Amino acid sequence: MSVPAAKRSYDELEALCARLEAESGRNLVMQQDLIHAKGQVDGELMRFKAIQAYIAKALDTDDPDAFFSLTLESVIEAFEYEVALFLQATESGKLLTVSAEFGFADPPTDLPFSPKWLNSEESQIVGEDDFLLMAWIELDLAKAIVCPFHDKHGKLAGIILGGITKDGAGVFDDIATDHCSAFTVMVQQAGSLWTNRELNDEIRQQNNRLVNLTDSYSRFVPFQFLDLLDRASIEEIDAGDHVSIESSVLFADIRDFTALSEALGPAGTFASLNEFLVAVEPVVEQENGFINQYMGDAVMALFPGGADASLKCAMGMIGHSRELNARRSGSGELAIRFGMGISSGPLMLGAIGGGKRLDSNVVGDTANLASRIESLTKLYGVSTLFTEFTRARLEKQDDFCFREVDRVVVKGRTSAVSIYELYDCDTGPIQAQKHATLDRFMEALARYREGDFRAACRVFEDCAVAAPDDNVTRLYIERCGALIETPPAEPWRGVWVLDEK
Repeated sequence: MSVPAAKRSYDELEALCARLEAESGRNLVMQQDLIHAKGQVDGELMRFKAIQAYIAKALDTDDPDAFFSLTLESVIEAFEYEVALFLQATESGKLLTVSAEFGFADPPTDLPFSPKWLNSEESQIVGEDDFLLMAWIELDLAKAIVCPFHDKHGKLAGIILGGITKDGAGVFDDIATDHCSAFTVMVQQAGSLWTNRELNDEIRQQNNRLVNLTDSYSRFVPFQFLDLLDRASIEEIDAGDHVSIESSVLFADIRDFTALSEALGPAGTFASLNEFLVAVEPVVEQENGFINQYMGDAVMALFPGGADASLKCAMGMIGHSRELNARRSGSGELAIRFGMGISSGPLMLGAIGGGKRLDSNVVGDTANLASRIESLTKLYGVSTLFTEFTRARLEKQDDFCFREVDRVVVKGRTSAVSIYELYDCDTGPIQAQKHATLDRFMEALARYREGDFRAACRVFEDCAVAAPDDNVTRLYIERCGALIETPPAEPWRGVWVLDEK
């Protein structure tokens, strides 16, 4: 390489390095700006959370002295000032009376005020050379933030001050301009609460009614339902509002409800049904689901968070029902037994109804299939069935004990679906039986689907010896016997077509 060429290469490299160094500097400055901005936002959020907590406490504070103390303590907590004052305007309108103080060794009882506060609604930061602090020289303040508040007639009612003394100037953080908006909000709220204290009881009662009303609404319309519809409250819901979601649907239906009703009578049936629902509802919430509908003796719960939650909920519901039935047995009451069907996939969630009444509703094949699958629990003699669509969405399959039990076409559908038994829901001995015979059971199921009913029956019979409490095995022995005696008329696909719901 010639000397000029080498010189050009060196110069180009040097220029490139200079550009990279400049870019790095700009990125560093930008990073520092972002960190600073995030710190400001975090600080503002923390202050507004403190203000919210203050308002909640202040509404329940009737004693004036307690109110003043709470206000100033909250100012100190929210803004980390050294001192604070709660000042009220006198009838003459020429002085401010110190109603409460925080941090002052020997505060005055009265202070003059400036006419500029008569119409002001905003916070102002003042330094020791400001005319206000010069007039309040006995406070020995280096810096302060002040904000007035007015009564319902617009007359100056007082001000609240937060500050740093001259002695504390090197210890406490400076009063920043980004405090002004939050400080104004806090003072205006405190002023409203104080000047309208005669209305506090009514406000408190109204607030309690609103809380109770909100709680009551949530019992009819779950908050999760509102969140999925992107609505803040039930008041915002109109007929026809809907949203498409992906969810697991769990149907739980009480077994032999008619016989239970006959035995218990209307009052006893109602009480038993409610006892069951009270037992299972917390389990649904624990798994981040919500009950969308109560349908007589059935419950429909949604789990937008995932399929795993729906299976865990089923296991929890079975566990709670055993505890419930143990108590009922001790009281001589009939046991409450139920079956569960679970499917997963897309569905439409929304509100239906007319102008006078609305109801939440779920539309889609996912919900219909879950209901159909639940009805099959009686046929197979199991407590819980779920579909292939739920299995495909399981994130941790190894956390559950399940087995495929059939491939069926349920009423109302034309396509077949594989169904699985969650035998985690069985008692320990039956679980052990099914787990021990799992491989042989799947072998028998494969022979059955191949159309070799005799071979399948022999293996199912072996399973029945090792698992005498397995209802599914007994069903297949009977089914294989019937198919051997009367072979299927059409080409066998290993699919069982169900004519009933």
